[in-house]
Amino acid sequence: MAYNPIGGNNASTTGASSNADQRDLFVKKFSTDVMRYFMDTNVMKALITNKTIDAGKSEAFPIVGNATAASVANDAAELAVQNLKTTEREIVIGDLTVAHAWLTDLDKAMAHYDSQSAQAESIGRALAKKVDKDILLKVIEAGAVVDGPSATSAGLRTFGDDIFTDEISGTMTTGQGVYTACLDAVTEEKEKDTVGDSVFVFRPSQYFLLLNNPAQTGLTWVNDPSVQSGKVPQLLGKRVYMSPHFPDLVGATIATGEVAGVLFSKESVGCLELMSISTRIDYIPQRLSNLIVGKMAVGYGILNHGCAINIKQV
Repeated sequence: MAYNPIGGNNASTTGASSNADQRDLFVKKFSTDVMRYFMDTNVMKALITNKTIDAGKSEAFPIVGNATAASVANDAAELAVQNLKTTEREIVIGDLTVAHAWLTDLDKAMAHYDSQSAQAESIGRALAKKVDKDILLKVIEAGAVVDGPSATSAGLRTFGDDIFTDEISGTMTTGQGVYTACLDAVTEEKEKDTVGDSVFVFRPSQYFLLLNNPAQTGLTWVNDPSVQSGKVPQLLGKRVYMSPHFPDLVGATIATGEVAGVLFSKESVGCLELMSISTRIDYIPQRLSNLIVGKMAVGYGILNHGCAINIKQV
């Protein structure tokens, strides 16, 4: 009976088939591993607006202002003319986001573990970290838009119905200080009547300070099937997440003006995806090794800046 390698699709290949045919399913499994490690590590992508395009370099997102409601007398009079103010935000696809690794024939032969799985984990985590960093930078940029001039500096078209939220400053070195800043941020959001279901994302230090605050004021735990533990903390009605992918601090501890966390909804920032995560493995005979590449093509942009509030060290 002819040998059917387990990498062949439905055991349809034989030992005489090409190596590419025999390893077809191995490549697909590798792609699945990269996606799994990406989803396990990435925090931010699921928390913003995501849209996919098949071709092109950019996409325009409409931003519509607020309508006005009024009482109308029962006299059959014509309704007054009301034109909603509108503008648009454009998100442009950036450069390819790429993570790669070389796996030489000798390394693969000597490894006492599943070397390909280890490469998949590293590539998946690298892509997730890069996407997290890029999205957090964009959310922080949106939170820094506090008035018309800062919106213009950010390259945004302003319009009459723009809603601007202020940045919040507080003591980010104690649990009580983090909680007080959260209270101020939620108050600012509600007073400006921003849209969306917002969440907190903090640096690890401020996240654990908040969780270990002896008062535990306003803090509960709720179910969330999208996270590994199945539970996430909720503060003042907002879910609280932690990410180690904030911009690096200048010093050993957080300094005045540095962002410790953000309160934002998915309407604040958008991700435009041209190429979703894909992987391929190519054997390079000149190097006697396999080149393993994971890549994606995405772009990020500010949509509704009023839906993002930066929480900074005072």
